[in-house]
Amino acid sequence: MTLNAADLDAIAQEARHCFLYEDAPEYLLLLEQWAAQVATDPERFYTPDDYNTLMRAAHSLKGGAGIAQLRQLQALSHRLEDVLEALKEGRISDRPRAHQLLVQGIEQAQELLAAAKQGPSPPPTPHYQALLAALAALLETASASPPPPPTAPPDLRSALTQTLEESLQLLEASATDAERQAALTHLTATAQTLGKQYAIPWLQQLAAELPKLAADLPLGELVPAVVTEFRQWQQAELAKLPTPNPPAATAPPQDSYLRIPVSRLDRLSNTVSELLIGQERLTLYQQQLLRINRDLKRRLEQFRPIRDQVQTFYDRLATPLGSRGLAANGHSDFDALEFDRYTELHTALQDFQELLVRIQETSADLDLLNRDLQEALDLNRQHLNHLYSELTNSRLVPFRRLAEQFVTAVQTLGDRHHKPVQLVIEGGDTLVDQVILQQLKAPLTHLVRNAFDHGLEPPQQRQHLGKPPTGTIWLRARLRGNRVEIQVADDGRGIDLQRVSQRAVELQLCSPENIPHLSREQILDFLFVPGFSTAKQVSDLSGRGVGLDVVREQVQRSRGRLQITTEPQRGTTFTLTLPLTLSLLPMVLCQVGELTLAIPDLSIREVIALREYTDIHHPSATIYWQGHSIPLYPLHQFLPYQRPLSVPTQPLGVGVVVDVAGQAVALAVNSLIAEQELVVKPFDQTVPVPPYVMGCTVLGSGAVVPVLAPDNFTGLLTPMEGLTSPVTTTARQRTFSQVLIAEDSITVRRLLERVLRQAGYDVVQCRDGKEALDFLLSQGDQVSLVITDIEMPRLDGYGLLEAIRLSGALRHLPVAMLTSRGGETHRQKAFELGANSYIIKPFQPQALLETVTQLLAGRDAAGVTLSRSNHQIALAQKFL
Repeated sequence: MTLNAADLDAIAQEARHCFLYEDAPEYLLLLEQWAAQVATDPERFYTPDDYNTLMRAAHSLKGGAGIAQLRQLQALSHRLEDVLEALKEGRISDRPRAHQLLVQGIEQAQELLAAAKQGPSPPPTPHYQALLAALAALLETASASPPPPPTAPPDLRSALTQTLEESLQLLEASATDAERQAALTHLTATAQTLGKQYAIPWLQQLAAELPKLAADLPLGELVPAVVTEFRQWQQAELAKLPTPNPPAATAPPQDSYLRIPVSRLDRLSNTVSELLIGQERLTLYQQQLLRINRDLKRRLEQFRPIRDQVQTFYDRLATPLGSRGLAANGHSDFDALEFDRYTELHTALQDFQELLVRIQETSADLDLLNRDLQEALDLNRQHLNHLYSELTNSRLVPFRRLAEQFVTAVQTLGDRHHKPVQLVIEGGDTLVDQVILQQLKAPLTHLVRNAFDHGLEPPQQRQHLGKPPTGTIWLRARLRGNRVEIQVADDGRGIDLQRVSQRAVELQLCSPENIPHLSREQILDFLFVPGFSTAKQVSDLSGRGVGLDVVREQVQRSRGRLQITTEPQRGTTFTLTLPLTLSLLPMVLCQVGELTLAIPDLSIREVIALREYTDIHHPSATIYWQGHSIPLYPLHQFLPYQRPLSVPTQPLGVGVVVDVAGQAVALAVNSLIAEQELVVKPFDQTVPVPPYVMGCTVLGSGAVVPVLAPDNFTGLLTPMEGLTSPVTTTARQRTFSQVLIAEDSITVRRLLERVLRQAGYDVVQCRDGKEALDFLLSQGDQVSLVITDIEMPRLDGYGLLEAIRLSGALRHLPVAMLTSRGGETHRQKAFELGANSYIIKPFQPQALLETVTQLLAGRDAAGVTLSRSNHQIALAQKFL
């Protein structure tokens, strides 16, 4: 079977996608880590094994770029590989210059890779051409056949007894003049390197004299004298050294390290969270046991008067007077004063008293058991907290590990564009999840470059404005509750809102008449529209339309959010807020009508009794708190809900004063339930969650309680009435249709998602037909189109199609089959079951988008005729 041009192009597209999103990031990560080491420790010695690892990464990057038809990246990777090979072989003397060019080359490779993800490769930039020329010039200065460089020994004793001794033995074994000359050259290089590395004057002196001696004396006479001289100095130097360290067996043991996949750490984190939730459940049971025991004691106290009455009655019956008239107990030869007589009533009363005593003893046993249980729960909680701390710390690394990687990049940008700049790192010791750091690398790179290009003015302009000629970019990190907040800020010109508005009108994102009515936030929202750029000309830094929409998309994939604040001539700040994987936070549980809500302690300034500030039956809109007038919102009215919420019947007597972006706001609730440490679990990306809900927690009773994020209440404080943001409207138009993808191939799913999202569709990914069907049955009203593969585990595409057509709510949903099966039998069966389209892999993105547009346009008009066979009925009973 021959492939036509379209098939070949689709295959190339898929290979390109795999390289861009699977292979290239892994190779670049190794090179980036090396570049970060060079930035922090320029004098570090790198072994041949280090260079071998880097060469393999550059070589693989070169090969993958060739397959993906990325010619610029292929040529650059080739040059990087050549320089690394020359460094490994010691053929480059100017190592600092080589390292500098390698770092610049790695940064350029990152830029080329980012540009390739957005579309066709742009023409080579002047900086790219200059960098290739500089690398080529460096390689031209490399010597052709250098002496083998010695491997750096771990200490001076090893250097003298191993490295230097090997060179001397090689010289002793030489037989011909050619061998002697090569061995002398090797010894000279070894002596020069070791003498410089360990600051040994005699080695440096002998290394300088050897070439002169070799030119003046016959090699046969010179070699024995040289060996003797070196050995004398060698023994004298060894005599100065301290006694060797004891064997390794007597040395203190060192920590061993084990690489663990992040997915396993995620599962461990989830298990720890479930254990913590289980601890709360056990604590609840212990509290219930304590209450039951108290109830038992109270009831025993209620029995005390009855017990006393029974005792009196028993004693009265035991006396002759009290027992008179009762049946005798068989000892008639004694009178009443000589022998007590007991009846069955006596026995019953005695059993009753003994039973009360046993109940009292059981209550005392319960006290002991409850005390032991409390101690065990406290100890178990300590162990769980320790486990949580250890697991959390195993995932965390200082923020400076990522931030310091930008130091060299920023300095390189400043040198390249003649714009002095400094990078200031704040909160470098803030511990951040390693996974989050990896996810932040790309968006932070874009934001730093954006701050340099768009934010900072040229030095002459800065001086004219009264600013220092050197611009400043800040990288900040801090923890806020169960979220990490990272900022990229600059002291530049700020964002020109007028220019943004003008550009929005040019792109027909908003009419000129609506511009005056937009707020600052709405104007800044235009920056996140795909393809939006305010750059007046294309450069190697900006103007290509690779805008902030990519950054926001990457942040949202990490369940985070991106905000902008800007002031003219004072600078711009981008704030990225992302949730931590697992957090144990002290929280206050509030009762609001029928709802229970949780607020983190960190966000609460004070809890007040509202009756001291306002009439709780008719509360005012503001209250006077700590010398300031602050707004007061009933919490059940403040938060928007998708369904009506019952109005609390009890007065809102408690006010919770929270911090909302530096502003104090009072929230009125019915009551406070408790204050305790609880696990906050972030939501996944299946369902969009408003930013003012950071996650949820599970109580010991099993109740799931939303956890509020007061920091994100800003949008709720100033709701827009009667005005719809054109950006929001545009975004809704672009993401109006939700497309569900059912595909077991990760590569195909990602490719489909990329194509559809770029076209403005919202995308839901499912790994097989069963997962897709479960989603459709729960949230099918949100889906406008289904694209499914045929061959999938658990439930194949045909089964999914049948289930959709048998569902009353889903039967009119358009379904497109996307498969590599191009035979007529497969195609015919798909259409018999009700498929609306049949697409063969590999596909062309433009053709796929045209099909999607047609299916969505005819969704309401098209009708689907179905035949219900016995097989379909059985399938419906099984899955529906």
